[in-house]
Amino acid sequence: MSTASRPLLLALAASLALAGCRSDDPPASPDGAPRPDATIADAGPDAADVDADPGCQALASDYTPRDNGSAGDPWPACISDDNAYHPFNASISSIARVAAFEDMATLLFTGSPPSPQDFLDARALYLQASGLESRVSRREDEHYPPVTDGGGNVVACQNLTPTEVAANPERCVGPAVLAPIINDAFTVGQDGASTDLQRRIAAAQIEGALLWFFYVSNHKEATTCTTAAGDCDSSFAYYTGGDARDAGKGLARYVRALDVDTHDRIWDGILAVRCWRDLDNPTGVATDLTTRDLAIAQQDRASLRGVAQIVRDRTQTLAGLAAGDARTALWEMIRTLGAALDREATARDAATAALLRTELARTDVALVDTTQIITALDTIFPCS
Repeated sequence: MSTASRPLLLALAASLALAGCRSDDPPASPDGAPRPDATIADAGPDAADVDADPGCQALASDYTPRDNGSAGDPWPACISDDNAYHPFNASISSIARVAAFEDMATLLFTGSPPSPQDFLDARALYLQASGLESRVSRREDEHYPPVTDGGGNVVACQNLTPTEVAANPERCVGPAVLAPIINDAFTVGQDGASTDLQRRIAAAQIEGALLWFFYVSNHKEATTCTTAAGDCDSSFAYYTGGDARDAGKGLARYVRALDVDTHDRIWDGILAVRCWRDLDNPTGVATDLTTRDLAIAQQDRASLRGVAQIVRDRTQTLAGLAAGDARTALWEMIRTLGAALDREATARDAATAALLRTELARTDVALVDTTQIITALDTIFPCS
């Protein structure tokens, strides 16, 4: 598959692999590190809505449970009209994965250089049975067509050879892009010979890669909910961590701290997906793909805005930092997570996306044009 985003994915994987290497070592791979303000503190109820655009309005087709229990939209009455998520299953395993991320954050994303022991402890959390690693290593991005064999049969990425996975980095984003970044970052971070900067970079890349994973997983599980209703629960959990609208763990914590309006719109999209599934054969296979696609598009549009807001905020922070380890490490987090936006950015505005792609491909933070990045994000992702 030839897409505009492929060069960025391949360049990202290659450059991240060099970012934390010691000059006297064999090419150690992707490493990552925290940013000064990437702390574990939860967004409070008064989190600043710094960039919400009051001119942005819900689409006429959007599900709007906050509007008088969905009375003002064209959707039929459904289980989500009370503005709460009602799970299909009593237990949602994805909640534990987001909880593991939060525990990892207390070790790695504090703004200080993590120690090798911090990386060892965080890696144990990452490798928990049926935990984050088990899903990152097989995650497929449903925005892209599935991989097929010579006979046209769909083949899951986890059943491909390493060469085949590498040839399909867009669809096989977990094993082809995210897992290598994370695994190599842990290798660098837990090495007692690594410098503080290398460990900062390693933590930043892990943070960016896992946030990217949560975004892709939120979309993937909503899509596969078509045949497995319980996957809607996982979609909900990969954004919220299982929390209610007025709280949030994982990706929701990051978004809500920056832009409550976008956080609420993501929640509306999650409830749209749950509403669709409630209306569409909830005990079997869904068949109303038109409504499904409306719901998933609503959720994804808002989620992309949320990711863009994180990248934008970190870029603003970068612009105010003096040259040094914190700035170098923060740039690696921005580059890693920013790559998640390239597909949609290219689809919306190819010319502006190319400018954004050029900046995110830079390996030297001293050459980065932060104004260009912020302007591009505001142009491409103005609304949720």
